[in-house]
Amino acid sequence: MKTVMVIPTYWSRDSEASWKPGDTVYDHPTPLDQEGTLPKALESLNVLADTDFSLVILACSTAADIEQAVEERVTDLVRAAKPPVETYVVSHSHLQALHQALAATGRDDLVDVLSLSGYANVRNMCLFVPYVFGAEVAVLIDDDELFDDPEFMRKARQFVGSRFMGQTIDGVAGYYINSKGTYYDDVPEEIHWMTYWDRFGSKREAFDLVIPGEPRLKLTPFAFGGCMVIHRSLFRSVPFDPLITRGEDIDYVINARMFGFNFFLDNQLYIQHRPPPKTHPTWQRFREDIFRLLHERAKINGQTLQTNMTILDAEDFDPYPGEFLKDTLDDKILKSNLILALDYLANDRVEDTKETIRNIWLARTKAIPKDNPFEMYLTFQRRWRALRKLTSRNLRDVFYSIIQRGQIYYEEERQLEEARRAEFESTTKAMRASTLEDVPFFTGLAPEYIEMLRSISWREFYSRDEILLQKGDEAHKLYFITKGAVRILLSDDSDEEMELIEVGEGEMLGEVSMVIDEPHSATVTASEPTEVITIDRKSLFELMSKSPEFASQLWHRLAHSLSNRLRHSNIRYLSQVREAYDVADSMLGTGILGESSNDE
Repeated sequence: MKTVMVIPTYWSRDSEASWKPGDTVYDHPTPLDQEGTLPKALESLNVLADTDFSLVILACSTAADIEQAVEERVTDLVRAAKPPVETYVVSHSHLQALHQALAATGRDDLVDVLSLSGYANVRNMCLFVPYVFGAEVAVLIDDDELFDDPEFMRKARQFVGSRFMGQTIDGVAGYYINSKGTYYDDVPEEIHWMTYWDRFGSKREAFDLVIPGEPRLKLTPFAFGGCMVIHRSLFRSVPFDPLITRGEDIDYVINARMFGFNFFLDNQLYIQHRPPPKTHPTWQRFREDIFRLLHERAKINGQTLQTNMTILDAEDFDPYPGEFLKDTLDDKILKSNLILALDYLANDRVEDTKETIRNIWLARTKAIPKDNPFEMYLTFQRRWRALRKLTSRNLRDVFYSIIQRGQIYYEEERQLEEARRAEFESTTKAMRASTLEDVPFFTGLAPEYIEMLRSISWREFYSRDEILLQKGDEAHKLYFITKGAVRILLSDDSDEEMELIEVGEGEMLGEVSMVIDEPHSATVTASEPTEVITIDRKSLFELMSKSPEFASQLWHRLAHSLSNRLRHSNIRYLSQVREAYDVADSMLGTGILGESSNDE
């Protein structure tokens, strides 16, 4: 199950400059002159027993004029940390290249779907990059967290994409463990202004209801953005709402439920959460909450009947966030801001008092959505799907190559990769296929036939995730895997890819294209560094035409191979394999494999 872990990291100007008006607001971005929490988060990856995943670090800047500095700073920190997995740093330069690629295809209208500004937009990049990589699972982690459970990744993938109690598990939420060893938020026990804004009290009630006890999996009304596991079936269709300024993780659960997808909380999936102090004043963070909660409430209240969608109520998300999505929200905002303003005034913080009073005015004016947020989200969701389809049909290779630029190589790895490629470049054609005798498909062939095949064989090397053949290609070859493994991905009518099978060392692929002269219906990519021997279809047929006995032996072997493929391929692939099998069998003129065909 191909998995990509994504860790967004937020960076601001240096400590002296800090934040300026117009900069993006995040809870605790790291100043450029500090290291922040990212190095420790990366170091903790060494705890994991399962490292069969790719890691993407999204380097996000609070201001345009420091974007390059942020990208360089994060790249240096990641390189120094040496994560134990294949790692990429994706930042604003890559985003600009993605935008340029879209514009070059005439789809300027989709450029703003991809952004690294604002929590929800960054989370959408956390989904888009895994989609480009062809991942089945995206694991979202934050840079202020630490792994201490070696089995975290095994647990993360254990249930997602399967079913539980008759329902699909489209997303899995883990939870945070705080510095005190509990799953509650780290907040002061008594805050006067929260008398009416008891958000943490509602969260504690929700946590106590969902996290402890049996069963291990429970449907959840909330999720933590730094411990989310999302299956491809969900993130290909449901994006984060870009109009949400904060709390985008919980809002995503709402969006998923609207489209009929389920989030379960796994009470064995957790991560240590060690956030630094928040850098923005309380009134400012409160203002962000006001805007997002009024937006969410309006989205729920503005739902209209749609095909394949579910009408939800605020009560469906009780006790949290449901308690803050009801008609009582306005009263909570008014009373809580009045008390907070008095607290500020008592401490002679006049400007903070003014801004807090302004929150009340904003809650009755600018924070109230002018348009229906539900309809606005549906519009964005359609654009998200359009981007996804465009990616699958036209731009996957372009986008992949852009993201590939961010791969972190260490000198010894780069030298090894270059040496292996240099070896292939320097060897002769005959040497490249010198191991044909070791290929199981050719076992038992007469030496003269082996020599005939050697003259038309070619040995090739592919890096992890490199494409061997693309859907729609018309060049037909046989591929014999001598080292590594590849995965076969088949697209459906909506151009969504699904993994059929993985083919490993000693196996072959391309039998179907040997007997059916049509463009390839699947894409094949290397699951790991892979070496293959290839034989071109046209050259092979020319050899076979010169020796009927040689041709007969090869057709028998191809038919047997197709028969095995019938047993192990996904049902959606069977019709084409069956057709190829029947053609190969008929070419034999004997029907020798007819009985096994009926068994399938």
